[in-house]
Amino acid sequence: MIKIVEAVSAVFCFQGQIFSVIRQNHLDVFPGYNAFPGGKIDDQDLPSRIASSFPKLNSVHLSALCREMKEELSFDLEKAFAEDKIISIEPLAEIFAPSFAQIRFRNWFYRIDLKDPAEFILDEGEFSAGSWINPPTLLKIFHQGKALMVPPLRTMLKQLIQDPNLKQMGDLSIHFDDSREIPELEMLEGVRMLMVPSHTLPPAERTNAFRLGDPDSPQILVDSSPKSDETYLLMLEQMKQENLDALFLTHHHPDHHQFAPDLARDLQLPILLSQDSHSRIQQKFGEDYFRGVEIRMITDGEELTRWHGETVKVYAVPGHDAGQLALAPESLSWFIVGDLIQGIGTVVISEPEGDMTTYFQTLEKVIALQPSVIIPSHGIPMGGTYRIEATLQHRREREKQVLQLFHQDKTEDQMLQSIYQNIPQGLYPYALKNIRSHLRKLRQENLLV
Repeated sequence: MIKIVEAVSAVFCFQGQIFSVIRQNHLDVFPGYNAFPGGKIDDQDLPSRIASSFPKLNSVHLSALCREMKEELSFDLEKAFAEDKIISIEPLAEIFAPSFAQIRFRNWFYRIDLKDPAEFILDEGEFSAGSWINPPTLLKIFHQGKALMVPPLRTMLKQLIQDPNLKQMGDLSIHFDDSREIPELEMLEGVRMLMVPSHTLPPAERTNAFRLGDPDSPQILVDSSPKSDETYLLMLEQMKQENLDALFLTHHHPDHHQFAPDLARDLQLPILLSQDSHSRIQQKFGEDYFRGVEIRMITDGEELTRWHGETVKVYAVPGHDAGQLALAPESLSWFIVGDLIQGIGTVVISEPEGDMTTYFQTLEKVIALQPSVIIPSHGIPMGGTYRIEATLQHRREREKQVLQLFHQDKTEDQMLQSIYQNIPQGLYPYALKNIRSHLRKLRQENLLV
């Protein structure tokens, strides 16, 4: 069930500048994103002492704003008003997350004009940075591919550029109709992400496809995998407008290549994938699966296209799948990792294509590379390598649990019941696969004695 969370944010303004923050990479919601300070509305918020001075404002929102600014910026909004440091507080915009979002935030943004640029003290648990900046500069940083930002915030910046004194923007939500289109989001300039309904594992319901390529470079679609004929036709019509040069598959699991041969045939495109993925797909789906499609085998280190003038290279990232490939530009500004990690759910390491030892090694390899943004196949792009580091730590802790239970003479089913008490029973078969992969790794390391 999708959770709806109501929140407020403050857009502090002073002489054409706004105060923008960068969220910490470890946060569950929009990690590493450029944003505005704010947070969830709390039912326990007490009425603000300045509510009577702003009778047209939502009193609950105003109370939440006062609390959040104290918590996140050490800024006392009530005191600042009493000291005549605030010119005005106005409801600026509203954003409601798309219906497919795992958590649907309904966020109200309030413009707060100050007489002087406040020196905020950032909550370092929430923000890695914050600064006064003018909207054109902030938008330029995004267009250079150096910032993560949700599309409605870019709309907000564009409107402030057109009219720095703008007080009301209304509803800036992005609305998608799954019956008419494949939703597309661009959190990072030049990496267009299509949220494709697919036959994937819950809680995920979609697999990200990506559009890559500078205007003068090969145009690549990554992991086309619509779940039905109807969804496929929507994707086909959208892709007819894109002048694609090739389809790229990260690995052989169906939620990453379903309908890819159909799209390749209909658009007369080659499919690029690893030799291992090609062999496993044919083993599972037959020799005719790629009939009439040009196949190009891709290996580690090959150049695929360009992004902001940089060469985008292929990286081998086995473990979840022996033939899994990733993509990244030379600067490592981002890293499309396939199913190396999940933004939604947990990675399954399943034999024969999966190997836990190799999986650990690949996680360590990507951590060492220190890409600025990690882009998974399920969920949204994330700043830094925190989620990869957390995944590695999680798997190490699971391995300790498995080893301890093994020495207690517990069976695999008993391990399952002990370790995975809080997951739906429908996911038990996948959890059992991870247990068995851990046991295999421990056996290879001669630790099961």
